[in-house]
Amino acid sequence: MKKINSSLRVTELDTLSDVLVRLYKDSSGGESAISKDENLSGIMEEVEKLSAEITTAIKKDRVSASLDEADIARDEIIRNIGDALTGYAAIPIEAKKASAQKLLSTFGKYGKQIASKNYAEESSLIESMIEDFAADSLKADVAALDGVGDLLDSLRSAQDSFNRANDEYIAANVEKGDSATSVKKTLLAALNYKLVPYLTAVSTLDIYKAFVSKCEAEITKANATVSTRAKTAAKTE
Repeated sequence: MKKINSSLRVTELDTLSDVLVRLYKDSSGGESAISKDENLSGIMEEVEKLSAEITTAIKKDRVSASLDEADIARDEIIRNIGDALTGYAAIPIEAKKASAQKLLSTFGKYGKQIASKNYAEESSLIESMIEDFAADSLKADVAALDGVGDLLDSLRSAQDSFNRANDEYIAANVEKGDSATSVKKTLLAALNYKLVPYLTAVSTLDIYKAFVSKCEAEITKANATVSTRAKTAAKTE
């Protein structure tokens, strides 16, 4: 039986390990001979534990990426608000120019630089800015400038999205753990240097043949994805 290709992506290895664990549980149910193999049981317990850890680590990585994306979205809107107000303040239409200058004065209390603040500070400043722009004294000025109200609504929505992403990030990091890349190395080692050699050793025994055959097929399929990806990359170079 061939070993698992180390170039497998973390998500691909996660899926493969989940499948191998399921195949083992299906094959070792009840009073089957495989269920009495303590050596294999110990290996699969380790694989199942690491498989759960890599799933959690992948989720944490994804949540972190979502938080970054949510922050980038609100930063872009803040810049757009500043650009829109600056543009309106420069046009030769006195009414709009006056409204823009009034709103720019409020925006100037915060400025585009708030996008460079840490997450918590930026959130606080955004909430304050949204509240300032919602003042009754500025409603007519916001309404007078096409698009500004929509941008403020978008900022409110973007901040709400960031808050949700931040809540998910905090929840995902309550239990500290290794990164997905780090867990991948440990899981891959358990599979390639414990499970695969053991299955190879017992593959000629009748009670293991069906289980080993299924595991080998899944590993072969997973390795094929790496080969296909490499060929596709070579064609695009």
